[in-house]
Amino acid sequence: MASHREMHAVSSDPAKVRNLALSLLALAKTAESVFTEWELTFLKDIAEQSAEIMSLTRQERKDFKFSKERAEALLALRDFRLTALQAEKLFEIRDATELHGDIAGISVRNLIVRCHEARLDLDEGDERFVERLWRSGVGELRRNDLLRLKRCSKQLGELEEHM
Repeated sequence: MASHREMHAVSSDPAKVRNLALSLLALAKTAESVFTEWELTFLKDIAEQSAEIMSLTRQERKDFKFSKERAEALLALRDFRLTALQAEKLFEIRDATELHGDIAGISVRNLIVRCHEARLDLDEGDERFVERLWRSGVGELRRNDLLRLKRCSKQLGELEEHM
């Protein structure tokens, strides 16, 4: 989870925002179904907005301040800063892409093997999910898959409820 200080530092710098958004978009090209359509649209919009701000010269900004075009005036008046909600969402998306190798000190690979052995006690969708993980041989998962594995592990008794 990003700290408030980190969110503030990044959200007020268009170059940092653009770099973060572009790196996440690059990840979307290499890994399948990492982001929802909404998240992809959000990342593209944030990258474009920050690029627009970065492309303005000081004189253009000054000229745009008094423009009759509302969009130009807003662009010029806005010292680039994401809203708190935009920054939180950007960092939430970033955090969801991080790979995790363990749950409460138990390796993900070990949990996958344990769940695979007891997979017939799961519903059909979760059974296929565990089977897919087991066949892939992965040892690290992103947050959404990690949470699903954790839920399956608790259901099968491989993890205690409080974990």
